Amino acid sequence: MEDFNYTGVGLFVSFKHLDGIEKYKLDESDLMLNGVLIKSTQLKIGAEASLFFKNGLIDYMEIWSFDGEYPEKELDNYKLKQTWQGSAQRTIKHD
Repeated sequence: MEDFNYTGVGLFVSFKHLDGIEKYKLDESDLMLNGVLIKSTQLKIGAEASLFFKNGLIDYMEIWSFDGEYPEKELDNYKLKQTWQGSAQRTIKHD
């Protein structure tokens, strides 16, 4: 990760590309993927994350809070869940 921009309603995270990452790039040059639900005790309703690709590599991630309020700092605890169609519905939990 290279840069964090807290907006009050969400967060933009820019990614730096390390040498050698090109071998993992997607065939589609520009793409947007969403479908990750975020739950946290610091969020009233929850949030969702989307990844934006440029030239086949992740360019940035956008997180936005469903109620329009997002803390101006990293979440202390959260649970991420895959929600896109056909996903394995996996979860990651951080306490």
